[in-house]
Amino acid sequence: ILVNNAGMTTVGDGDGADEAGVAPAEGRIDDVAWRRAIDRNLTTAFNMSRAVAPVMSAAGYGRIVNMASVSGTSMAYSGDAGYHAAKAGVAGLTRAMALELAPAGVCVNAVAPGWIATGSSTAPELAAGAATPVGRPGTPSEVAAVVGLLASPAASYLCGQVIVVDGGNGLEENRALRAS
Repeated sequence: ILVNNAGMTTVGDGDGADEAGVAPAEGRIDDVAWRRAIDRNLTTAFNMSRAVAPVMSAAGYGRIVNMASVSGTSMAYSGDAGYHAAKAGVAGLTRAMALELAPAGVCVNAVAPGWIATGSSTAPELAAGAATPVGRPGTPSEVAAVVGLLASPAASYLCGQVIVVDGGNGLEENRALRAS
């Protein structure tokens, strides 16, 4: 079992800033920030999967679970194009690897969390989680439960799927109606 859980961003974390901490012009991401976001969130998943895939294939069994995000796969926010592109790439990588590895008994899937309360969550992120249909951000244990299912033998027929864990946040088309 491999769980590719590397990745990070927060709303307004300044990841678009250069090494000196200077943010690029509004709506632009510099080359360093772009590469950093792609490497952290996509390339690490590719490299780890590439390392274990031959062993899993030879054994005729394996599970790879990639941490994607609703950011990039179905939603986005301004200020971190690299993160969104990378997480959308994780979803594509998941599907491509699933097609290549399924015949060898290796199931590859992804989990796409929404707003999850962690130790690094900012106040705006927690507020966004509170605005979901379930009225709160998710917990790491709720995401871990889905990862555990995908890593288990019970998920032997789940292949190439991206499972969204977002408290229904992606379902609501007209948030203004609920707010009134």
